[in-house]
Amino acid sequence: MNKGSVIILAVAVLLVLGGCGGGNRLISNRSGDVESGELILDSLPTRPEESEYLLGHGDALDVLFLNESDLNQIELKIRPDGRITLPYVGDIRAAGLPASAVDSAITARYSEILVNPDIAVIVRSFRPEVVYALGEVGRPGGYEYRSGMTLSNVLALSGGLTKASKRNEILVMRRVASDHIIGIQIDANDLLSGKRFDLDIPLQAFDIVYVPKSRISRGQDFMLAIKDVVLTPTDIYLRGWQVANVKILYDFYRKSGGVY
Repeated sequence: MNKGSVIILAVAVLLVLGGCGGGNRLISNRSGDVESGELILDSLPTRPEESEYLLGHGDALDVLFLNESDLNQIELKIRPDGRITLPYVGDIRAAGLPASAVDSAITARYSEILVNPDIAVIVRSFRPEVVYALGEVGRPGGYEYRSGMTLSNVLALSGGLTKASKRNEILVMRRVASDHIIGIQIDANDLLSGKRFDLDIPLQAFDIVYVPKSRISRGQDFMLAIKDVVLTPTDIYLRGWQVANVKILYDFYRKSGGVY
């Protein structure tokens, strides 16, 4: 796990130490400083546009060799583990990096077996942006993000809430900076009953909507709840988060008082 992933993991683990319980609130963790307070719906923190596109699982790359065209790789897709495989040099991590950084990494690797390799990495196609619905919903997983998508849209797409769901503690996790993660806690009873339509908050690409159980007793139960996006029990890649560990989600919920 790279340094950025470690920072994000540490921030998420501590995010909700500032309090627990149902209702509507905003939890913020910036570099380990935790705050929990009133949810002001017209000023929710948003994720800024990134200055350079970061590659993710499902993006397809062309890797072109100027003087060794027999090594060219066309429409090479980034795997769920965030890596690509190239002839003679093996696996190279691509997810979470800009194309220019992957270009440099590939060039460095081939410099060990070729003289002055001239390589270009081109993004051929982009995987659609997604949001995640995890936990106690009918169909946990990732869903294509569309402009204007709201919390109720994602809950509907994912099959709605199960009978075991803890409706007053739905959590929307959003990374707004490398060292800043927020949790927007929503009481779905108010939203779904029609009392508070303003709680149908707009989502951003790569938001994680997590619906907890009334009671989760083991980390294994949590991993089963998010099985649709888990590659192996300890290796998960959530595109847009550059994190490869299910612990980010389990610890986030555990620290909020949801695990007994």
